[in-house]
Amino acid sequence: MKLGGRVGFAKVEQLEERFQSIDFPIELALPWQYRELWLPIEQNIDQVIDFFRARGIEILTIHATQGPITDDSFLRWGALTLRIARALGVDDITIHPNFVRGQRAQNQERALRNLKGLGGSEVFSIETFGGKRRAFTPENLVEESLPMTLDIAHFRSRSQVLDIIERNHRNIRTVHLSAVGPEEHHLPVDDFCVLVLDELLRRRWSGNVILEYLPRHHYRVREDIEALSKYVLEGEPPSLLPASDEFKDCPDLWGYQPDGTS
Repeated sequence: MKLGGRVGFAKVEQLEERFQSIDFPIELALPWQYRELWLPIEQNIDQVIDFFRARGIEILTIHATQGPITDDSFLRWGALTLRIARALGVDDITIHPNFVRGQRAQNQERALRNLKGLGGSEVFSIETFGGKRRAFTPENLVEESLPMTLDIAHFRSRSQVLDIIERNHRNIRTVHLSAVGPEEHHLPVDDFCVLVLDELLRRRWSGNVILEYLPRHHYRVREDIEALSKYVLEGEPPSLLPASDEFKDCPDLWGYQPDGTS
């Protein structure tokens, strides 16, 4: 089991700024808006690859753009994402199950056919999202034994998370770890997140765990990776501070340093 933090960029011009202080393993989040952000960088894939090769950051996983996996367009952007992954030695790519208008079975068939066509069936993993309008629900992924990215913060029911781990841990490739609050999710890890690690460790699961926090909590990522890694390796219980909104109204201080600077 390896732990890292999600770090992303929206434009090629942001690469230096976003990654200058990164000294921990990461999930590389590619530009998330398919049409507005991803399509403009399709001609700059080599620039992205060259940047990360030169920087030497350890990349555990890649989070693809939020393009539709049920459309033929996936054959293009999925192939480019695979190219980035292979060039950087990354074996796991997370994709989103897009919204569909009915005909879920047919849309699932198209998505699986696209994955097979790309030769990436064992590299791509589909993230867990609730809602019946998604091409794949968490239950679909479990029933079909498909590679999944289990996002803890997308569930209100803790028992459902533990049930998925029990039934499908062999097909979980990546875990997105963060806490759920009364009104928000993707908060710094809490005791339930530690319980999730315990359940995975008990089953000798060996995938990647990515801390995925709201931007105002990015200052916590580095120290939480260190604390949880020590727990995984040595069994020392982590000392987890409660989530703080110290930087909530100060976007200029959102970042990955302890003082909130980027």
